[in-house]
Amino acid sequence: MDIKCEIISVIARTLNVEESVITMEMAAGDIEQWDSMGNVAILTTIENELNVDFPVEDLFELNTVGSIVNKVIELKNV
Repeated sequence: MDIKCEIISVIARTLNVEESVITMEMAAGDIEQWDSMGNVAILTTIENELNVDFPVEDLFELNTVGSIVNKVIELKNV
């Protein structure tokens, strides 16, 4: 499974929605469950499951699916 698919899977599971509703353009607030606490849950789960550590200074900017995917790719040097 590629990184994008893994992240979409994590977001869908964390927010309890179908993967098919998740798009790269989707942002916090687009889904009712994706509030600030939902974002923390998403990022924590991604860190644990994909073995990455998000820099603290980037946490507030990681609020779209695309930004999260791009940051994980950057951190994994893929």
